[in-house]
Amino acid sequence: MKKNKRQSYIASYDKSILLTYIALSILGLLTMLDICSVYSSLDYFFKHLMYFFISLTGVIVILYYFNFERLKPLIPAFVIMTIIILAFVLLRGTTVKGATRQLRFLGMSFQPSFMARIALVFLFAKTLSEKIDELRESKLILFLERFKGLIFITVLIFVLIILQRHLSTLVIGGLTLLSMLIYAGMRKRLIILTLCAGLLLGYIIIKKGAEYRSDRIEIYKKYSLFIRDKNIKLPAHQDYQVRESLTALSSGGILGTGPARGRAKHFYLPEARTDYIYAIIGEEFGFLGAMLIFGLHCFLFFKSFKIAESQQDNYLKFLCAGLAMNIFYNALVNTGVAMSILPSTGNTLPFISYSGSALLTDSASVGVILNISAKRKYL
Repeated sequence: MKKNKRQSYIASYDKSILLTYIALSILGLLTMLDICSVYSSLDYFFKHLMYFFISLTGVIVILYYFNFERLKPLIPAFVIMTIIILAFVLLRGTTVKGATRQLRFLGMSFQPSFMARIALVFLFAKTLSEKIDELRESKLILFLERFKGLIFITVLIFVLIILQRHLSTLVIGGLTLLSMLIYAGMRKRLIILTLCAGLLLGYIIIKKGAEYRSDRIEIYKKYSLFIRDKNIKLPAHQDYQVRESLTALSSGGILGTGPARGRAKHFYLPEARTDYIYAIIGEEFGFLGAMLIFGLHCFLFFKSFKIAESQQDNYLKFLCAGLAMNIFYNALVNTGVAMSILPSTGNTLPFISYSGSALLTDSASVGVILNISAKRKYL
């Protein structure tokens, strides 16, 4: 107990993670500058630059000034605050393209659903670390009984996200939480049941929800690398975005066309600076450029996971692994959508796409991972 009261300082931390984060962010800024070159202004670039500096500052503050073991008791309050904000979005949020998922403040917008994913990772890390033995020995009935509070909060947050029509966040959040349960040692039968329940929920949302989701599945069937049903007939405007993404990627070749000859950013590809920015990179910098971006995300994930494995405290272990998986699944889904490996979901590429909310939350996650990696010495 006396040791915890003594002053400490960070002697070292994993600099490769920080450098990878900065490299991805700089590449994102350069890509944004390239895309904005076809606009009449550089507003999006300067906004992205502002978010980067705020995010980088946040990473440094979290690294040096936070103690997540001591902040552990505050996690329930963080989750409750997140639920309140998610509900407030539905009441007073800004509606964009039919979806109400943003709050505006001082000319800036923020999507709390990104914060909700982080809050759930913290909550799962805390709960699993406290009940790890119960998780590993629980069958279905016991699991529902022992973890009913965690299940209720997760379902409540997911319902609020569904009402905001942010399916991509639901998918990535669900994958992350399921992976955390698997990592913590959940029984195989429970894993299969949970996965089946998730797939059933996804099927219901797609079939009974907004019509555009069903249309996206039809588009995926037509252009998927795995299914490729050419007999599906769709209006030209429905599959336009997927066609242009695949056209951009295929025209890039190994080395790319170069920024000067890039075609897709000239308003051929909608959402070029957000959902389909990977296609722009693939076209202008080719297979090698696209693989560099994906490789950096993979490196960030595996280094973070290695840090998680080295932790003796289960709470820090699950927290680090959960945040790493949250970032990596986001990158995996975005690149998969651009290549039509996955149906279109409308999510951004971490540290690359234009999205202040995503950049702030993903950067905060990196800050937490760096904090966990830090070696401290006591004065």
